[in-house]
Amino acid sequence: MFVAPLLSRWLGRLWLLLWLAVVATAISEAQRPSLPDCADRPRHSQELYADRIRWCVERIVQSEEVEPLSFTALATAPDGTLFATRPLSGEVMIIRDSDGDTLPDAMETFADGLSLPNGLAYFESQLYVAGGASIYRISLDGEVTTLVDDLPVGAGFATGGIAIGADQRLYVAMGAPCSLCEFDEAERGAILSLDLDGGDRRLVASGFRNPADLAFYRDELWTLDSAPRQYRGLALDELNRVINDGWYGFPYCLGGDTVGIASRERGCDDSVAPAMRFGTGANPSSLAAYPHDLLPGTEDTLIVVLRGDPSQVDIVGYKVIMITFDEADQPLGATILVPFRFQTGVQAYSPYRDEGLFWSETIYLSEQGYGIYPQHPLAVAVSPQGWIYISITGGRIVALRPKYEEYSYDHLYPRWTPMHPEFDPAAPP
Repeated sequence: MFVAPLLSRWLGRLWLLLWLAVVATAISEAQRPSLPDCADRPRHSQELYADRIRWCVERIVQSEEVEPLSFTALATAPDGTLFATRPLSGEVMIIRDSDGDTLPDAMETFADGLSLPNGLAYFESQLYVAGGASIYRISLDGEVTTLVDDLPVGAGFATGGIAIGADQRLYVAMGAPCSLCEFDEAERGAILSLDLDGGDRRLVASGFRNPADLAFYRDELWTLDSAPRQYRGLALDELNRVINDGWYGFPYCLGGDTVGIASRERGCDDSVAPAMRFGTGANPSSLAAYPHDLLPGTEDTLIVVLRGDPSQVDIVGYKVIMITFDEADQPLGATILVPFRFQTGVQAYSPYRDEGLFWSETIYLSEQGYGIYPQHPLAVAVSPQGWIYISITGGRIVALRPKYEEYSYDHLYPRWTPMHPEFDPAAPP
């Protein structure tokens, strides 16, 4: 006699779960922009190797007449407006959506006369710019305020990225004054923190060679670093979680455990180990958190640009990758966003087991210039809708827009890749 009530209760719970699933799907679909198919979009592009089952590649800017280093940093505003730096011309560009297709397309100068603008961060209707010895704040009407004009610069690596934390403080990456040497300048090869007006300057972490960019991911600050080119063939380029008062080894220790300059006073045991290592010459140059869950395998990931080194005979870098982490903030592996190619039905995903990431040179790169090589990816930003913007040398900015069509990924992606609906990182590759 208890069967009917139990069955009724079970059916009621099942109905509730189904109803919640339908509501969640409806909300998710309502948040997705209603757009034509990728091939029908006027700026649909075939110029990059990408996983076109999952992403639509679209052209934002193609301006080959700009200097080779455009655009070294990207940032987005909540309304989707895109900002980009041109360090050699001293300009920050603004790119707005002029035709209502939700992609920015109309570029104009937002600010000029700046000192080597090379880092961008948008916060509360203000754009913060780091470059040379300066930090600028630019209002939406284009008014430029110089907050700092005495950052330590000179020989060596340029001032890198800028980020704003939940504590509403600025964080700025400062390059070392040399490729491999001892130096006494405490604020070089370091991460600095300042208040939003440029005051209360503090040293956060040190021991970096070229911390090219900064980003907050999982409420922690992350940065990048690269090793001198004479160490090519080793996995010494780095992704680092920034710890307050941490020392990251340069110039005495590279990649966590390789001696750079021998020292009796400091060694690798004293340094903070990198969270992830790349092949030397990958030259990680930009990173951005991806908090969106629009496609399998994209949820809560970190995107890193591996710029590459043209001086190396062996091709390393020239990629944009998406890193998957476990609950303990340890990297599980990386998906190549571009340039991408299937290998006998297997997506370009490499599990990470502390040995550093290397990929086959010939699968994803082409001597004819297809994909990215011989151009370099420079910077990445993520829009509020979850679209990924990537800048490339030669004056190009492209967008990767997720395709929302439902596909069965089972036959395309094995279970050890995050793109499989039943992803199992312990499954053998």
